[in-house]
Amino acid sequence: PTTVESALRRRHEHLMNPLFRLLGLSRAIILYVDPTGYERGRVLETCAARHFHVVEVFSPPFASRFSGEVEGVLAAPAAGEEYTWAETLTGRRGRIVAVCCGSDDGLATAERLAAALTPRCSNGINVARRDKYLMHEALRAAGLRAAQQRVVSRWEEEGEPFVRELLAAPLERGVVCKPRRGQASIRVSLADSVATAGRQCRALLAAPVALLRGDDEAGSPSVLLQEELRGREWVVDSVSRDGEHKVVALWRYSKASLNGAPFVNLCDELRPANDADDEALMEYARRVLDALGVRWGPAHLEIKRPASGPVLVEANVGRWNGVDFKLLADACLGYNAYEATLDAFTDRRRWEALPATPPPALGGAGRLVKLVSSVEGELRALRHAEELAELPSLVRFETEATDPGDRVKRTVDLDTCAGLAVLLHADAAQVEADYARLRALQPTLFEVESVETGDGVA
Repeated sequence: PTTVESALRRRHEHLMNPLFRLLGLSRAIILYVDPTGYERGRVLETCAARHFHVVEVFSPPFASRFSGEVEGVLAAPAAGEEYTWAETLTGRRGRIVAVCCGSDDGLATAERLAAALTPRCSNGINVARRDKYLMHEALRAAGLRAAQQRVVSRWEEEGEPFVRELLAAPLERGVVCKPRRGQASIRVSLADSVATAGRQCRALLAAPVALLRGDDEAGSPSVLLQEELRGREWVVDSVSRDGEHKVVALWRYSKASLNGAPFVNLCDELRPANDADDEALMEYARRVLDALGVRWGPAHLEIKRPASGPVLVEANVGRWNGVDFKLLADACLGYNAYEATLDAFTDRRRWEALPATPPPALGGAGRLVKLVSSVEGELRALRHAEELAELPSLVRFETEATDPGDRVKRTVDLDTCAGLAVLLHADAAQVEADYARLRALQPTLFEVESVETGDGVA
């Protein structure tokens, strides 16, 4: 960095000094776009512990949802009005030091606000961080392994030739059909034949699924077809400061084909980094971040690990992991991504003390279990309470449906996940045994009464 840049950074870190803030000379403000759910509570408590003031602001998609229903919703400014909006918001009372985001819908808005209001610690604007097709093309351009893919707006002319070529290759793999901009595995399907891929592609083109993008152009309806990536899926959670990427957690996914859906999440297992394969995974993740122009803030990367080496499924840049990870991270690692993000933006000394990777041995064994419902209807009762209470590693158990009459959805993606269980214990074998028992109980966990829907009985 130049002398001027170094001076600005020293001034920025001086403003972050707790004594400086307590004297009232400045107030460090975290701009938090689309604060929702349990993550909101975790972010607010982490910022409060560090004496940061949080301003909650909503992207256009979220603000429109709350319009007329919630008073006092602070909407993000329009493009070109960011600086005037921020001056009115903060006056001389403080300074915006970071922009964070709590939703996929709001990522484009958060990126724009950061570029305008905190350019020193911004990643600039890059649609490839949100568009799954452009994301893989950016990796390919950087010389990284990426999925074979095709964007399709017409099945016969564009989709069918690609699928025929892919399925004819001497590899046992299918074709994944997904929205270019989506989340939570919604409307993601897997085909092992041209006919099945055609049905899936036409259905998605007829009823497109995409995020309410706000700042991103919607474009014409299109579907992304990709090769099926084989191998176990892992997650690399990272935080970056000025181009230095630190891996703050490694997770191993368990997924299965259930309820007619190909990729139902079962659990996320927190893992140590203890061999050459783990290092190769983390190095690939760092190179993905570089290829996408990431220099600051959190990211959540989903990566397959076939024998031939890591390959990206997708990267969620600018967001933390979408599960409630803080308890397990604190207990097993001694730090978490929320704190690491504040360190990256505001505290060089804390950042330098943060490990670059997870340790070779964790302080305990932990899993986040996604509850799977195989039934759908109105809840009558939750079963197996006594057996659940006897599981030694079960420290938290929450279902989406809690009271009689609540709607229970059949689980086909993360959006229809039936709840969350947290397993934590010093003994990994105990966690494994409790996970197996919890999986065995889930098919009969929900007692429901079938209800009439527009399509018949559910």
